[in-house]
Amino acid sequence: MTIKILAHLIFFMTLFGSAVAQVKWDIKAGINYSNISAKDQDGNKANTSSVPGIYLGMGVALPLSSQFSVHPSLIYAKRGFKQHGPASHLVWGEDFEGKVSYFELPVDLLYSQKIGPGNLLLAVGPYLGYGTGGSWTSKGTVLIGDILIEGSGDVAFQNDYSYGRDMNTIVYARPWDYGAHCKIGYSLFNHYTISLDIQRGLANLQPRWADYRPGGTLRNRSMGVSIGYSF
Repeated sequence: MTIKILAHLIFFMTLFGSAVAQVKWDIKAGINYSNISAKDQDGNKANTSSVPGIYLGMGVALPLSSQFSVHPSLIYAKRGFKQHGPASHLVWGEDFEGKVSYFELPVDLLYSQKIGPGNLLLAVGPYLGYGTGGSWTSKGTVLIGDILIEGSGDVAFQNDYSYGRDMNTIVYARPWDYGAHCKIGYSLFNHYTISLDIQRGLANLQPRWADYRPGGTLRNRSMGVSIGYSF
């Protein structure tokens, strides 16, 4: 199902881009540092830090004027977090680290201004993301249901913690994410770009337990640097 959705997104981006004059396509690759912001129902915050991951994407700039354009992109990103210290009610195990994969669709309003030999790029807009899976490691044991698992395993994106899964699989978060995206960059020779991207998730990704909805929050955070080529 996820592959079909992504295929349709690429198809419509191609169709729309081909129908508009003077569009510019771009591809980019980089590294991002992602983390989570997690709090329990009493407001206690998890002690976490960022982990690095790859960042790959393609997009199209649909011009509105000489300086403004709409810029939708399709992104594949490795995200996650690392928790420090012993396990608690906020986290799953001692020095727990989760690494996951996301497909994301940011849609930015892009502003371009000639500065020096190139152009300053400023962009802001919403994004929609979908988590597909990943893996976890821990120095200690992790409680999954009523079973203690050591070392490592897989993570799943589900809306319900109580939904059936493999013995060593942890529910990471709800699959659908959304939030705000912004970018500052610089382009040279109308082809090469370097940019800094920042994303702040607005969706509460905390899964429920059957009919019970925990009072805590779980949101994505990320910042990355990428280089790109436009054509």
